[in-house]
Amino acid sequence: MKPGQFGKLGSKLALAFIALGLLAILLGYNGAAGNLDVRAQLPYIVSGGLVGVSLVIVGAALMITQGAREDRQRLEALLLQLVDAQPAGGYDGVPSDADGLYAAGTASFHKPGCRLVDGREEIAYVTAGEAAARNLKPCRVCQPETAATNVTVR
Repeated sequence: MKPGQFGKLGSKLALAFIALGLLAILLGYNGAAGNLDVRAQLPYIVSGGLVGVSLVIVGAALMITQGAREDRQRLEALLLQLVDAQPAGGYDGVPSDADGLYAAGTASFHKPGCRLVDGREEIAYVTAGEAAARNLKPCRVCQPETAATNVTVR
């Protein structure tokens, strides 16, 4: 079975369950209405009502599941489009002459390849002295080393 075929079948199957449930409820009511004795009405109401309500609930559950499945398929298609649109090497905005430079954030500085600044459009690259002059703290994720002491600042 092709991936798109189950979607049509799932919706039709859900509607069929709901229709059968409503039919069972109607037949139970019709059987109960034909008898004036309450003791004779009870089996029709119980059997028709319980079976009918059960079928309607199953049909509604199938319909909800089918809707979630269709939503997931749409999201997967959009995700594949996003993956296809991403450059092959990823978002590598690190300049080739970044030796001794750090990516400056608003409150901290990072290694040029840090995942916290990877993919950002406008990143200023600064030296260790400029980062110290701006009172930037080292990133806790990439833990950049300062050029002056060559030790990891924490």
